[in-house]
Amino acid sequence: MPSTVSSIDIANMALGFIGTRTIASLTENTIEAIQCRLFWDRARRAVLRDYPFPFAQQRVSLAQKEVPEVYSGEWKYAYGYPRNCLKIHRVHGQGKEKRWQAIPFIINNVDGVLHVFANIQPAQAEITVDNTDLSLADDAFGLALARKLACLIAIPLLKNNQNKVQEVEQLYQMGMQSLQSQAASEQEEDEPADTWLLTRM
Repeated sequence: MPSTVSSIDIANMALGFIGTRTIASLTENTIEAIQCRLFWDRARRAVLRDYPFPFAQQRVSLAQKEVPEVYSGEWKYAYGYPRNCLKIHRVHGQGKEKRWQAIPFIINNVDGVLHVFANIQPAQAEITVDNTDLSLADDAFGLALARKLACLIAIPLLKNNQNKVQEVEQLYQMGMQSLQSQAASEQEEDEPADTWLLTRM
């Protein structure tokens, strides 16, 4: 269910986690607001990469490209890296029967352009996109973003309080582990766990 938590709520939760004063607006000219603005997008993208929140998940068809000669001995097909993609979780063939047959793939830079290499054609991918619309996010994402933002602003705001910095980092990691456990328990029996989960369990 979408969250009603706003960006200012998330920022103030982050400030609360590290024990500093809260703010009335992200645009105000205080050190707390300045640091929240500075690290906001970095924190948001990091959280989206760390966990596949449903509001930022998409399935896309990959656009085929010519395989560079240096890769031709290992990979049969090359594809363009999906637009607005933060992370590729799985590459697979088209059709329901092929969805859960995860195909090995790599991502490499070819002349300044990211390419996806796989031995399947055509190819689709399950990806996390850089979704900035918080109205679609749930409370779990809002809390995770507040914790991650706290991790990033703790050092410039607290400076020498290393214990507090470690405390908020542990809080974020514990939250991620809890989300992983919940996701694993909700998997349907006829669907294998996401490769994202398998690499962490």
